[in-house]
Amino acid sequence: MLVAGDVWEHRVPSPEALGLVFDALLRLHGAGIRSVLIPGNHDAPQLFRSYAGILRSIESEAVPQVLPPDRGGILKLPSSDGSSEVELACVPFVPERRFGDAAALFDASESWYQSYVEGMGNLLAAIADGFTPGAASVILGHFFTDGALVTPGGGERELTIGIAYAVPPSRLPGTVSYVALGHVHLPQAVKGSPVPARYAGSLLQLDFGEAGQRKSVSIVDVEPGVPAKVTEVPIASGRPLKDLRGTFDEVVAQGADAGDAHLRVFVRTEGPVPGLADRIREELPNALDIHMVYDRDEFQLPETPVSSLRPRDQFIAYFRDVHRADPPEEILAAFDEVHEAEQEAELHPSEAT
Repeated sequence: MLVAGDVWEHRVPSPEALGLVFDALLRLHGAGIRSVLIPGNHDAPQLFRSYAGILRSIESEAVPQVLPPDRGGILKLPSSDGSSEVELACVPFVPERRFGDAAALFDASESWYQSYVEGMGNLLAAIADGFTPGAASVILGHFFTDGALVTPGGGERELTIGIAYAVPPSRLPGTVSYVALGHVHLPQAVKGSPVPARYAGSLLQLDFGEAGQRKSVSIVDVEPGVPAKVTEVPIASGRPLKDLRGTFDEVVAQGADAGDAHLRVFVRTEGPVPGLADRIREELPNALDIHMVYDRDEFQLPETPVSSLRPRDQFIAYFRDVHRADPPEEILAAFDEVHEAEQEAELHPSEAT
Protein backbone atom coordinates (compact mmCIF):
# COMPACT_ATOMS: atom_id res chain seq x y z
CA MET A 1 0.00 0.00 0.00
CA LEU A 2 1.60 3.24 -1.19
CA VAL A 3 0.41 6.51 0.37
CA ALA A 4 1.65 9.41 -1.74
CA GLY A 5 1.58 12.17 0.83
CA ASP A 6 -0.86 14.41 2.70
CA VAL A 7 -1.38 11.65 5.22
CA TRP A 8 -2.77 14.31 7.57
CA GLU A 9 -4.49 17.64 6.98
CA HIS A 10 -2.23 19.60 9.34
CA ARG A 11 1.48 19.52 10.13
CA VAL A 12 0.61 18.89 13.79
CA PRO A 13 -2.25 16.34 13.61
CA SER A 14 -4.62 15.79 16.49
CA PRO A 15 -4.32 12.61 18.60
CA GLU A 16 -7.51 11.38 16.96
CA ALA A 17 -6.04 11.85 13.48
CA LEU A 18 -2.84 10.09 14.49
CA GLY A 19 -4.86 7.21 15.91
CA LEU A 20 -6.88 6.79 12.70
CA VAL A 21 -3.73 6.44 10.59
CA PHE A 22 -1.91 4.12 12.98
CA ASP A 23 -4.99 1.92 13.32
CA ALA A 24 -5.19 1.63 9.53
CA LEU A 25 -1.51 0.70 9.29
CA LEU A 26 -1.93 -1.95 11.99
CA ARG A 27 -4.88 -3.43 10.10
CA LEU A 28 -2.81 -3.55 6.91
CA HIS A 29 -0.02 -5.28 8.81
CA GLY A 30 -2.52 -7.78 10.21
CA ALA A 31 -3.58 -8.56 6.64
CA GLY A 32 0.04 -9.13 5.59
CA ILE A 33 0.24 -5.91 3.53
CA ARG A 34 3.36 -3.76 3.64
CA SER A 35 2.90 0.03 3.51
CA VAL A 36 5.04 2.98 2.51
CA LEU A 37 4.18 6.60 3.36
CA ILE A 38 5.77 9.86 2.26
CA PRO A 39 4.96 13.38 3.49
CA GLY A 40 3.05 15.81 1.30
CA ASN A 41 2.87 19.59 1.55
CA HIS A 42 0.36 19.29 4.42
CA ASP A 43 2.64 16.99 6.43
CA ALA A 44 5.67 17.59 8.64
CA PRO A 45 8.67 15.47 7.58
CA GLN A 46 9.89 15.56 11.19
CA LEU A 47 6.81 13.63 12.25
CA PHE A 48 7.58 10.89 9.72
CA ARG A 49 11.17 10.79 10.93
CA SER A 50 10.13 10.40 14.56
CA TYR A 51 7.76 7.49 13.86
CA ALA A 52 9.88 5.70 11.21
CA GLY A 53 11.49 3.23 13.61
CA ILE A 54 8.24 2.28 15.31
CA LEU A 55 6.40 1.86 12.02
CA ARG A 56 9.16 -0.31 10.60
CA SER A 57 8.30 -2.89 13.26
CA ILE A 58 4.94 -3.42 11.51
CA GLU A 59 6.51 -3.44 8.02
CA SER A 60 5.51 0.15 7.32
CA GLU A 61 8.11 2.53 5.90
CA ALA A 62 7.76 6.26 6.63
CA VAL A 63 10.21 8.07 4.30
CA PRO A 64 10.67 11.69 5.43
CA GLN A 65 12.93 13.07 2.67
CA VAL A 66 14.45 12.57 -0.75
CA LEU A 67 17.67 10.54 -0.68
CA PRO A 68 20.12 9.52 -3.44
CA PRO A 69 19.77 5.90 -4.61
CA ASP A 70 23.11 4.89 -3.08
CA ARG A 71 22.13 6.33 0.32
CA GLY A 72 18.84 4.56 0.89
CA GLY A 73 16.76 6.41 -1.72
CA ILE A 74 15.49 3.17 -3.28
CA LEU A 75 13.62 0.56 -1.27
CA LYS A 76 13.54 -3.06 -2.42
CA LEU A 77 10.22 -4.56 -1.35
CA PRO A 78 9.47 -8.27 -1.81
CA SER A 79 6.03 -9.48 -2.79
CA SER A 80 3.92 -11.30 -0.20
CA ASP A 81 4.95 -14.72 -1.50
CA GLY A 82 8.58 -13.69 -1.95
CA SER A 83 8.62 -14.64 -5.63
CA SER A 84 9.42 -11.13 -6.87
CA GLU A 85 10.25 -7.64 -5.69
CA VAL A 86 9.68 -4.04 -6.68
CA GLU A 87 12.20 -1.22 -6.44
CA LEU A 88 10.58 1.89 -5.01
CA ALA A 89 12.02 5.41 -5.03
CA CYS A 90 10.34 7.95 -2.75
CA VAL A 91 10.04 11.65 -3.61
CA PRO A 92 8.28 13.43 -0.74
CA PHE A 93 7.11 17.00 -1.31
CA VAL A 94 10.07 19.35 -1.78
CA PRO A 95 9.17 23.01 -1.04
CA GLU A 96 10.76 25.52 -3.38
CA ARG A 97 12.61 27.15 -0.47
CA ARG A 98 14.14 23.77 0.48
CA PHE A 99 14.97 22.50 -3.00
CA GLY A 100 18.62 23.43 -2.55
CA ASP A 101 18.84 21.09 0.44
CA ALA A 102 17.55 18.19 -1.66
CA ALA A 103 19.80 19.01 -4.63
CA ALA A 104 22.85 19.18 -2.39
CA LEU A 105 22.48 15.46 -1.68
CA PHE A 106 23.07 14.72 -5.37
CA ASP A 107 25.83 15.60 -7.81
CA ALA A 108 23.80 18.62 -8.89
CA SER A 109 24.97 20.86 -11.72
CA GLU A 110 24.15 24.55 -12.08
CA SER A 111 21.17 23.71 -14.32
CA TRP A 112 19.38 22.22 -11.31
CA TYR A 113 19.12 25.68 -9.76
CA GLN A 114 17.75 27.55 -12.78
CA SER A 115 14.17 26.95 -11.69
CA TYR A 116 12.22 24.65 -9.40
CA VAL A 117 10.64 22.86 -12.38
CA GLU A 118 13.99 22.30 -14.11
CA GLY A 119 15.54 21.11 -10.87
CA MET A 120 12.73 18.66 -10.13
CA GLY A 121 13.08 17.16 -13.59
CA ASN A 122 16.79 16.63 -13.01
CA LEU A 123 16.13 15.21 -9.55
CA LEU A 124 13.69 12.64 -10.94
CA ALA A 125 16.17 11.64 -13.67
CA ALA A 126 18.96 11.16 -11.11
CA ILE A 127 16.72 9.00 -8.94
CA ALA A 128 15.64 6.84 -11.90
CA ASP A 129 19.29 6.22 -12.82
CA GLY A 130 19.61 4.28 -9.57
CA PHE A 131 17.12 1.56 -10.50
CA THR A 132 18.42 -1.85 -11.52
CA PRO A 133 18.07 -2.08 -15.34
CA GLY A 134 15.03 -4.17 -16.23
CA ALA A 135 13.64 -4.25 -12.67
CA ALA A 136 10.01 -3.57 -11.76
CA SER A 137 10.43 0.03 -10.60
CA VAL A 138 8.06 2.62 -9.16
CA ILE A 139 8.48 6.28 -8.21
CA LEU A 140 6.24 7.37 -5.33
CA GLY A 141 6.04 11.15 -5.39
CA HIS A 142 4.17 14.18 -4.15
CA PHE A 143 4.40 17.01 -6.68
CA PHE A 144 2.34 18.84 -9.28
CA THR A 145 2.52 18.03 -12.98
CA ASP A 146 1.68 20.48 -15.73
CA GLY A 147 -1.84 19.89 -17.05
CA ALA A 148 -3.15 18.09 -13.96
CA LEU A 149 -6.80 18.92 -13.30
CA VAL A 150 -7.66 20.52 -9.98
CA THR A 151 -11.16 21.19 -8.68
CA PRO A 152 -12.19 24.88 -8.60
CA GLY A 153 -12.78 25.63 -4.95
CA GLY A 154 -11.21 22.31 -3.96
CA GLY A 155 -8.78 21.63 -1.17
CA GLU A 156 -5.43 21.92 -2.99
CA ARG A 157 -3.32 24.79 -1.74
CA GLU A 158 -2.91 27.40 -4.48
CA LEU A 159 0.74 28.08 -3.66
CA THR A 160 1.77 24.53 -4.53
CA ILE A 161 -0.19 23.99 -7.76
CA GLY A 162 0.88 27.05 -9.73
CA ILE A 163 3.02 27.19 -12.84
CA ALA A 164 6.19 27.54 -10.74
CA TYR A 165 5.54 24.02 -9.38
CA ALA A 166 4.28 22.40 -12.60
CA VAL A 167 6.71 19.65 -13.65
CA PRO A 168 6.19 18.80 -17.36
CA PRO A 169 4.90 15.21 -17.74
CA SER A 170 7.67 14.66 -20.30
CA ARG A 171 10.22 14.99 -17.45
CA LEU A 172 8.85 11.89 -15.73
CA PRO A 173 11.48 9.17 -16.26
CA GLY A 174 10.66 6.93 -19.19
CA THR A 175 12.65 4.00 -17.79
CA VAL A 176 10.41 3.22 -14.78
CA SER A 177 7.40 0.93 -14.64
CA TYR A 178 5.02 3.35 -12.94
CA VAL A 179 4.83 6.77 -11.27
CA ALA A 180 2.42 6.89 -8.28
CA LEU A 181 1.53 10.47 -7.42
CA GLY A 182 -0.17 12.40 -4.65
CA HIS A 183 -1.01 16.11 -4.29
CA VAL A 184 -3.97 16.54 -6.68
CA HIS A 185 -7.29 15.48 -5.14
CA LEU A 186 -9.08 14.48 -8.36
CA PRO A 187 -8.18 10.92 -9.45
CA GLN A 188 -6.62 11.06 -12.92
CA ALA A 189 -3.94 9.73 -15.21
CA VAL A 190 -1.05 12.05 -16.06
CA LYS A 191 -1.48 12.96 -19.72
CA GLY A 192 1.72 13.17 -21.73
CA SER A 193 3.75 10.95 -19.42
CA PRO A 194 6.15 8.54 -21.18
CA VAL A 195 5.16 5.78 -18.70
CA PRO A 196 1.93 4.97 -16.84
CA ALA A 197 1.53 7.66 -14.14
CA ARG A 198 -1.47 8.52 -12.04
CA TYR A 199 -2.79 10.66 -9.22
CA ALA A 200 -4.77 8.30 -7.00
CA GLY A 201 -6.56 11.34 -5.54
CA SER A 202 -7.81 11.95 -2.02
CA LEU A 203 -9.69 9.19 -0.21
CA LEU A 204 -12.48 11.56 0.84
CA GLN A 205 -14.29 14.60 -0.53
CA LEU A 206 -12.30 17.06 1.57
CA ASP A 207 -14.46 20.17 1.10
CA PHE A 208 -17.61 21.20 -0.72
CA GLY A 209 -15.60 22.18 -3.78
CA GLU A 210 -15.21 18.40 -4.26
CA ALA A 211 -18.89 17.58 -3.70
CA GLY A 212 -20.00 14.88 -6.14
CA GLN A 213 -16.42 13.89 -6.97
CA ARG A 214 -15.88 10.14 -7.20
CA LYS A 215 -12.97 8.93 -5.11
CA SER A 216 -10.95 5.78 -5.73
CA VAL A 217 -7.76 3.86 -5.17
CA SER A 218 -5.46 2.57 -7.90
CA ILE A 219 -4.46 -1.09 -8.08
CA VAL A 220 -1.22 -1.36 -10.06
CA ASP A 221 0.25 -4.58 -11.47
CA VAL A 222 3.96 -4.21 -12.27
CA GLU A 223 6.32 -6.72 -13.83
CA PRO A 224 9.88 -6.30 -15.14
CA GLY A 225 9.94 -5.11 -18.73
CA VAL A 226 6.14 -4.81 -19.02
CA PRO A 227 4.09 -1.57 -18.87
CA ALA A 228 2.18 -1.31 -15.62
CA LYS A 229 -1.51 -2.18 -15.65
CA VAL A 230 -3.64 0.20 -13.61
CA THR A 231 -7.14 -0.54 -12.35
CA GLU A 232 -9.20 2.18 -10.69
CA VAL A 233 -11.37 0.91 -7.83
CA PRO A 234 -14.11 3.33 -6.63
CA ILE A 235 -14.38 3.93 -2.88
CA ALA A 236 -17.90 3.18 -1.71
CA SER A 237 -17.48 4.01 2.00
CA GLY A 238 -17.17 7.39 3.65
CA ARG A 239 -19.73 10.17 3.94
CA PRO A 240 -20.17 12.27 0.80
CA LEU A 241 -20.64 16.04 0.64
CA LYS A 242 -23.73 17.46 -1.03
CA ASP A 243 -25.19 20.88 -1.84
CA LEU A 244 -28.89 21.60 -1.39
CA ARG A 245 -30.55 24.66 -2.96
CA GLY A 246 -34.09 26.02 -2.82
CA THR A 247 -36.70 27.34 -0.46
CA PHE A 248 -36.92 26.06 3.10
CA ASP A 249 -39.46 23.38 2.16
CA GLU A 250 -37.50 22.40 -0.96
CA VAL A 251 -34.16 21.88 0.80
CA VAL A 252 -35.85 19.90 3.59
CA ALA A 253 -37.43 17.65 0.94
CA GLN A 254 -34.07 17.25 -0.82
CA GLY A 255 -32.42 16.40 2.49
CA ALA A 256 -34.74 13.43 2.95
CA ASP A 257 -32.96 11.79 -0.02
CA ALA A 258 -29.42 12.80 0.98
CA GLY A 259 -28.74 9.82 3.25
CA ASP A 260 -25.87 10.44 5.67
CA ALA A 261 -24.16 13.04 3.45
CA HIS A 262 -22.73 16.17 5.04
CA LEU A 263 -24.74 19.09 3.68
CA ARG A 264 -24.13 22.64 2.54
CA VAL A 265 -27.48 24.41 2.29
CA PHE A 266 -28.43 27.49 0.28
CA VAL A 267 -31.90 28.66 1.33
CA ARG A 268 -33.78 31.13 -0.88
CA THR A 269 -35.51 33.78 1.24
CA GLU A 270 -36.94 37.29 0.89
CA GLY A 271 -34.26 38.63 3.23
CA PRO A 272 -32.49 37.82 6.49
CA VAL A 273 -34.56 35.38 8.57
CA PRO A 274 -33.69 35.19 12.28
CA GLY A 275 -33.26 31.65 13.55
CA LEU A 276 -33.36 30.07 10.08
CA ALA A 277 -30.10 28.15 10.59
CA ASP A 278 -31.48 26.55 13.76
CA ARG A 279 -34.68 25.56 11.95
CA ILE A 280 -32.65 24.01 9.12
CA ARG A 281 -30.53 21.99 11.55
CA GLU A 282 -33.64 20.75 13.36
CA GLU A 283 -34.85 19.29 10.06
CA LEU A 284 -31.42 18.41 8.64
CA PRO A 285 -28.98 17.46 11.45
CA ASN A 286 -26.20 16.84 8.89
CA ALA A 287 -26.24 20.45 7.67
CA LEU A 288 -22.75 21.87 8.28
CA ASP A 289 -22.88 25.12 6.33
CA ILE A 290 -26.05 27.21 5.84
CA HIS A 291 -26.43 30.30 3.65
CA MET A 292 -29.43 32.54 2.96
CA VAL A 293 -29.81 33.60 -0.67
CA TYR A 294 -31.75 36.80 -1.36
CA ASP A 295 -31.48 40.04 -3.32
CA ARG A 296 -29.07 42.24 -1.42
CA ASP A 297 -29.54 46.00 -1.52
CA GLU A 298 -26.63 48.38 -1.69
CA PHE A 299 -26.39 50.47 1.46
CA GLN A 300 -24.35 53.60 1.92
CA LEU A 301 -22.12 53.19 4.95
CA PRO A 302 -22.07 56.12 7.39
CA GLU A 303 -19.67 58.88 6.42
CA THR A 304 -18.75 59.39 10.06
CA PRO A 305 -16.66 56.73 11.80
CA VAL A 306 -18.80 53.87 13.07
CA SER A 307 -17.12 54.19 16.46
CA SER A 308 -18.71 57.64 16.85
CA LEU A 309 -22.26 56.31 16.39
CA ARG A 310 -24.56 55.30 19.19
CA PRO A 311 -24.59 51.53 19.88
CA ARG A 312 -27.94 50.93 18.15
CA ASP A 313 -26.78 52.75 15.01
CA GLN A 314 -23.47 50.88 15.10
CA PHE A 315 -25.37 47.59 15.09
CA ILE A 316 -27.61 48.72 12.20
CA ALA A 317 -24.53 49.75 10.17
CA TYR A 318 -22.88 46.40 10.90
CA PHE A 319 -26.01 44.42 9.94
CA ARG A 320 -26.38 46.35 6.68
CA ASP A 321 -22.72 45.81 5.80
CA VAL A 322 -22.88 42.04 6.39
CA HIS A 323 -26.39 41.21 5.16
CA ARG A 324 -27.07 44.06 2.73
CA ALA A 325 -30.49 44.45 4.33
CA ASP A 326 -32.09 46.31 7.22
CA PRO A 327 -32.31 44.31 10.44
CA PRO A 328 -35.81 42.93 11.11
CA GLU A 329 -37.77 44.50 13.94
CA GLU A 330 -37.41 41.42 16.14
CA ILE A 331 -33.63 41.55 15.77
CA LEU A 332 -33.59 45.23 16.74
CA ALA A 333 -35.87 44.50 19.68
CA ALA A 334 -33.48 41.75 20.83
CA PHE A 335 -30.52 44.13 20.50
CA ASP A 336 -32.35 46.79 22.53
CA GLU A 337 -33.13 44.26 25.26
CA VAL A 338 -29.54 43.03 25.50
CA HIS A 339 -28.15 46.57 25.41
CA GLU A 340 -30.53 47.70 28.14
CA ALA A 341 -29.57 44.73 30.32
CA GLU A 342 -25.89 45.53 29.82
CA GLN A 343 -26.43 49.13 30.86
CA GLU A 344 -28.33 48.02 33.96
CA ALA A 345 -25.46 45.72 34.87
CA GLU A 346 -22.99 48.59 34.58
CA LEU A 347 -25.15 50.82 36.81
CA HIS A 348 -25.83 48.12 39.42
CA PRO A 349 -22.91 45.64 39.30
CA SER A 350 -23.75 44.09 42.69
CA GLU A 351 -27.24 43.20 41.51
CA ALA A 352 -25.88 41.71 38.29
CA THR A 353 -23.60 39.32 40.15
